[in-house]
Amino acid sequence: MATAQTQLPAESGITLQTRVLSFPEVLAQSVANMAPSAAMALLPLFVFLDAGNGAWLSFGLSLVVLLVVAYCASIFATRINSAGSFYVWVTRALGPGAGSAAGWGLVLGYLFTGVACVLGFEIYGDNFLVGFGLSPGNHVVRAILYVAGGVLPGIMAVSDIKISQRVAFILESCSVTIILVLCVAVFVHNGGVLDHAQLSLKGGGAGGIVVGMVLAIFAFVGFESAGSLGQEARDPAKSVPRAIMWSCGIVGVFYLVVVYAQVYGFGASFGKASAPLPQLAGVVGLGWLGHFIAIGITCSMFACSLACLTAGSRMLLSFGRDGLLPRVFTHTSRHTKAPSVAIWAVAIPMTVIPVAYIAAGSSDAVLSSVEGTLATYGFMLAYALVALAAPIYLHKLSESKALAWILGLLGAVTMLFVFYVNWIPTAIPNDVFPALTGTYKALPYVFIVWTAVGLVWYFVIKFTKPEVVRSAATWGDAVDPAAAAEEASR
Repeated sequence: MATAQTQLPAESGITLQTRVLSFPEVLAQSVANMAPSAAMALLPLFVFLDAGNGAWLSFGLSLVVLLVVAYCASIFATRINSAGSFYVWVTRALGPGAGSAAGWGLVLGYLFTGVACVLGFEIYGDNFLVGFGLSPGNHVVRAILYVAGGVLPGIMAVSDIKISQRVAFILESCSVTIILVLCVAVFVHNGGVLDHAQLSLKGGGAGGIVVGMVLAIFAFVGFESAGSLGQEARDPAKSVPRAIMWSCGIVGVFYLVVVYAQVYGFGASFGKASAPLPQLAGVVGLGWLGHFIAIGITCSMFACSLACLTAGSRMLLSFGRDGLLPRVFTHTSRHTKAPSVAIWAVAIPMTVIPVAYIAAGSSDAVLSSVEGTLATYGFMLAYALVALAAPIYLHKLSESKALAWILGLLGAVTMLFVFYVNWIPTAIPNDVFPALTGTYKALPYVFIVWTAVGLVWYFVIKFTKPEVVRSAATWGDAVDPAAAAEEASR
């Protein structure tokens, strides 16, 4: 559909750079936020423990499901381009309450994905330095790595969006290339690419594959974050939806290759691996490659932190612009036009939270998994809402499509199913899905409290400042004529 390009009104208070990012730079946002190299460090192992030789199928099914959500998001991205992404999109279809919930869920997702990345940056950075003779667990070095993992991305995010996106693109590209080299080495070492045990799903039960699919979905979260660059992208009506779809598809294929190669390389002993990628390098006779893999994963963590700051800050900026948060969140740098206050509002807790937990005696590896899981709940909420919203939005524009209804409902139901598998078995024991244990048991309730706080705040604003809610999500840089007419009538 053709789009009408409009500029933000001066009184909006939004002074982000406009039309400065090329398609590769927009694509880098989503890819970096997915952190494919970091995701492949341990997640295939966890999926293998449930799905066995069906691990690759778990990732394949997850790819299909997330492509459905990506399709729904792209319906909005071709018509409405705004730094508020899901918040603005869902509001247009389901109203400001649902839109606020979607945006609030993404704030949770970006913040705690960032926390997990700061922890991962320390873990792999420390492992890399140990390889050069440094004593493991040096508290001073670890503290420096924590601060560097959170503060340096913040500084870079404030400096210039073009520089930060290019750095993310370069770091993630190098890391992915190193891992693909390892995959090729596995195929050469095994004398071919056909692994009959995996292709026949030997020992892989349907239940395990489904549970593995739930875990595999975690690897895809963040693909939607290109939507936050609606104002800063060149030709956003094309580059943003393309980046959302391409990142999910390209990274998903990368996951399939890497998961298949890891299981192929280790065989049945994969379940005993503790650091799969570096250890796999040793299995195929390329032990020296393990150091470069550690560097690559560390860079992936850094790039993901940077992407979380970019997307999370623009969501806070959007809330501030609409009056759902204090106006201070709309402040942008005079020189770079980056939303500096919103960036540091994410970067500071992203750095402080892991430092506080580690100081209290928590394990960095376990904490990283916990925080990443908590983040996923926020993404699932936003994904379910945007999937449900897409066909309803098209219906409002008199563009109803059967495919949009089918895929939208499928995406929403799938996200609800993922939440079911990660919560209800704990509340209502059953013989199909195992209950969560330890800290993981509390995470669904933490998410519910987070969502409740956001909704309570929304209703406070609604009843005390109804004009704020009435004008919510009515700004953007590229809107279609029908959406513009709808806004004018509000």
